[in-house]
Amino acid sequence: MLSEKRNRLLTEVGPGTPLGQLMRCYWIPVLRSQQLPAGAPPHGFTILGEQLVAYRSPEGQVGVVDEACPHRGASLTLGRNEPGGLRCVYHGWKFSPDGDLLEAPSHPQDADLSSMRTGCHPVHEAQGMVWLWLGEGAPPPMRKLAFSDLPDDHVVAVTVKVSCGWLQPLETLWDVFHAQILHNQTNRGSRRGGVYFSEQGRTMDNGVAYDYPEMHAEQTDYGMVYMNVDAAKRTHFRFILPFFDHHALEPGEFADKGLQISVPIDDDHCLLWMVMYNKHAPLDPGGFALQSVEGVPDLTDFVAHMGPRNRENRWGQDRALMDRGESWSGVPDTSLLVKIFLEDLMVIESQGRPDRTKEDLGVTDRALVLGRKRVLEAIEAVQRGEPAPGLTDDLSQIEAAFEAISTAD
Repeated sequence: MLSEKRNRLLTEVGPGTPLGQLMRCYWIPVLRSQQLPAGAPPHGFTILGEQLVAYRSPEGQVGVVDEACPHRGASLTLGRNEPGGLRCVYHGWKFSPDGDLLEAPSHPQDADLSSMRTGCHPVHEAQGMVWLWLGEGAPPPMRKLAFSDLPDDHVVAVTVKVSCGWLQPLETLWDVFHAQILHNQTNRGSRRGGVYFSEQGRTMDNGVAYDYPEMHAEQTDYGMVYMNVDAAKRTHFRFILPFFDHHALEPGEFADKGLQISVPIDDDHCLLWMVMYNKHAPLDPGGFALQSVEGVPDLTDFVAHMGPRNRENRWGQDRALMDRGESWSGVPDTSLLVKIFLEDLMVIESQGRPDRTKEDLGVTDRALVLGRKRVLEAIEAVQRGEPAPGLTDDLSQIEAAFEAISTAD
């Protein structure tokens, strides 16, 4: 349970807020590279409450600028993507990807344009992801994460915009036990069903069996490490401030691995990334990653093909499937990744804006409690003028692990 003040600290992300200040200390993934074809119309988007425009010039350079043209405030999403930069259709002002004003038809031909710029932001592009720096001054070097230096064919990144605050998807990952209930039938029917349950645990009065876990959580310089131990497995997770979480996919030294990134759009919406990678070889069509996205038509909104989800239609829940015993959650059958995300998003979005002053937490919420604490401590550290935690750390060896426990153990 949190105080109202601390709950707000974990919720509000706009310019000038303590959490927003923390987030702006780090590079932020904002778009998939495929969303920005060379010469295509500008792409408007919002991150941390800021309205921005991204584009890839006909020459291939990516630029990200403030949406409002500095002349009269017209939206640059309406602009012309021309060689050398973006031109506002209102008065013809043209800006380079670095924010310089190249041409202003409204000014005398010999006017000095050097002092007139649009707000622009440094960009880094790798592994099919576009990263943005929204902080003040020169950006720090990109931190090395587990997938940072891998070739593109070793990595797949998918996204979806969801109607909840940025922290709620992370809290669901920290709440490892929910997978025993919410995803019980989904996991049993999947490729990892044989190693996910022991069949030696508890049984609910409706006959559904699950394993009760022992939860461990410990803080680290970069965030925290937490572990679930039950009769079937040990799963090790890693939370990296401010919004990265490595979580276990399946056992095997050479198996695909994954992490989730929860980027705030505003106080009530977030851009959710699932990044899957393999350090040892290009992603295999038979591996977890490519099997999970097989048949998904749009990796920029990888659950869109499953139809609309909202409170009015119970987030797409099919009660007939539940009544027939074909689905615990009521989410129709689809690929493992999509189904698990739909189950998660259904319950997360149903929370609305959570009031964390009214929770009744239990022992399985140990990682949840520590995760929130680590974010609050990071906010307070930055407010004291200290460096953001883990800002320049080499985190390339930090990743999750899944250890199946055999009956002989």
